[in-house]
Amino acid sequence: MNKGAMAIIALSGLLVIWYAAGHLYNRRRGGSLRCWLESGLDVFGGEREAEWIGSPASGARFTIRRANPPLRRLEITLLLANREIPLLWLLDHLRGKRDRIIIRGTLRSPRRGEVEVTSDAPTYPDSEAWTWEKRPPGLSVGYCGLKGRQMATTVQPWLDTYGPHLRRFHWRKQDPHITVKLGIAGLLDVNAETLFADLSNALHE
Repeated sequence: MNKGAMAIIALSGLLVIWYAAGHLYNRRRGGSLRCWLESGLDVFGGEREAEWIGSPASGARFTIRRANPPLRRLEITLLLANREIPLLWLLDHLRGKRDRIIIRGTLRSPRRGEVEVTSDAPTYPDSEAWTWEKRPPGLSVGYCGLKGRQMATTVQPWLDTYGPHLRRFHWRKQDPHITVKLGIAGLLDVNAETLFADLSNALHE
């Protein structure tokens, strides 16, 4: 057997081992993160549904209907980074796509203003309707509309606490009124019940 064939066999074996190890790790982590999220969902009340996204190695989704005020409906999606395929894992890692949760909520009463918070470049940097400010911890906060500034002030204490984990935060007039994208890394030090209660309180007028 020549060296080329041996190298291909060795690489194939390595990829199989990597896939199996990555898949097993994600399954265990998916189960652990789902339990962590579920431990805080009672804050929202309502009727709850939960499902895996494909398998525990990919993520999970929770849907809550008839949620407690100020929310009416809520969807929380847990997405795990791809660890089974080395190239995809590397691309996701370079783009900052790690384990994350996405929260989308429908308010009982839409607000007369909009807020966007991002750790990246603003979506509407040149729009005259939007006012943008740099606020700690390293976030761009924009607002517009009749109550936009007030909404941005209301949510600031939440940003002070969870800003280091935040990727994007939208508070809009259109449904879903709330979209929050959070990185999981470091967030597990916080009780999920506290995280969700703080978010719910930040959305009250």
